[in-house]
Amino acid sequence: MLPSMPDITSRADIAAVVNAFYGKATRDPLIGHLFEGLDLQAHLPTMHDFWENILFRTGAYKGGMMYKHLVLNARKPLRPEHFERWLELFTATVDEHFAGENAEAAKQYARSIAQTMLSRIVGPTGLPMAFLDAGRGDRG
Repeated sequence: MLPSMPDITSRADIAAVVNAFYGKATRDPLIGHLFEGLDLQAHLPTMHDFWENILFRTGAYKGGMMYKHLVLNARKPLRPEHFERWLELFTATVDEHFAGENAEAAKQYARSIAQTMLSRIVGPTGLPMAFLDAGRGDRG
């Protein structure tokens, strides 16, 4: 019988998931290019703060997640399949390391984040929000 996996209970656990995830994501054929030019070593502590705040309500994260991804989208257009792949990799990474209530919560938050960002950045029509906001989304 396999030993049961631990749950996410600390910042160190979060760092293990986040670091492993970014290790995969930066090399992924579909989404790896989105991370080109990112100073990963500088970015990781911010992501640790983000997930620590999400799971444990620490108040550690003080960023503008949506704004940062809108800027990214302006440089490298994000598509629905990018969000789907991000979620697949994140979920698989959590499952490889942890199991339990907090691990399930992390995956649920990731699903919610992916859906929210997809709808705000790409929009319900599949066109980037900036395109629609500029009034160029009509067919006239």
